[in-house]
Amino acid sequence: MKLRYILISVLIIAVLIVGTIFIFPKLTGNTTSNNTSGTSTTNSNNTNATQNSAQTSTNQPSATATTTVTVPQEMKTVIEENKTEVFVDTSNQLATDYPSQMIPLYGVLTVGDSYQITNGDGDPGWTTSYVSNLSTNEIVAFYRPLLEKQSNFSEETAAQSTYLDATTSGYSISITVSPNNQQKTDLEGNSAVTIFIEQN
Repeated sequence: MKLRYILISVLIIAVLIVGTIFIFPKLTGNTTSNNTSGTSTTNSNNTNATQNSAQTSTNQPSATATTTVTVPQEMKTVIEENKTEVFVDTSNQLATDYPSQMIPLYGVLTVGDSYQITNGDGDPGWTTSYVSNLSTNEIVAFYRPLLEKQSNFSEETAAQSTYLDATTSGYSISITVSPNNQQKTDLEGNSAVTIFIEQN
């Protein structure tokens, strides 16, 4: 039995060493070469790193949303009926141009992250996550009627999480409501909510 643990430990250490020697330099772009072209490659890598850090520091996606957000009347009604718990972003915690008028944050205790994104197909959108002191059922009771009359609506429940999807106003919307796991979110609260909005 002890031999098995020793062999597993040796194998794990070997994998870590190999990963450090071969894979880590490739991820960081710090590879060396014995010929003179290695110098120019290093310089171009440094130029690319500078360009990437400049792009990252602005926190802007490579594309921005071009479809006008039009909020259907049934969504406006749900939002109006629940306006006491709808989050108002007075301290600019949400990403630039986040469509709060279409998919507001509900029962917010703390906004975790909010970014403009560009998906693999080049479509722009937003991703936002937050925690709430409300129960998952209370949060789903807000988002379900908000989305259920929109096209392609679906709702699935798995492992205490509820997944709501719909399409409206030229945007695909995905909302996940789960019990908050403080070890993952590093935030206190009862429920964790993640919202993805992508332009179609």
